[in-house]
Amino acid sequence: MKIVDPFFLFKVLSFVIYFTLASQGGFYILSFYKVLQNLPTESFIEIRKATDNVIAMPLKILYPSGLAFILIWLVLADKSSGILGYGFLAASFILLATDLTLAVNVNIPLNKIIQHMTVDNGGEAAWVQQKWLKFILIRGCLSVTGYFSLTLHLLIQADRSYTFH
Repeated sequence: MKIVDPFFLFKVLSFVIYFTLASQGGFYILSFYKVLQNLPTESFIEIRKATDNVIAMPLKILYPSGLAFILIWLVLADKSSGILGYGFLAASFILLATDLTLAVNVNIPLNKIIQHMTVDNGGEAAWVQQKWLKFILIRGCLSVTGYFSLTLHLLIQADRSYTFH
């Protein structure tokens, strides 16, 4: 009986975590960005407060885990596939790291402002809404592109394995 390679299981788990993070970005890109952009500021604040209360904790676990897993994968990966194979893996790490950096430096501080914001904040609330939306769209593009990059890495590695065995 053949035992499953632990590194293969590690890559599957890493891929699933990255997919989970990228799916949030994809959701914003496909529709929810526009929905939130068209909402009155008061409604946006209400939705962000309710959403942040639910999603903040899982993301505090998933983002660092995803970044750590991809970093470990980078260290352990077969680098013989050159820039086409290994480069896509490195790009997926850089894109996820950039997404997380923007989250920590822009979106999370804005979320904290939103948590204490009232409907009476008028112009400041509209500014926060537009800035938050701008950066969530950028972050969505980063995470989705990173996920595609990781997928390309896997496809190239699978093709190499199939071709040479």
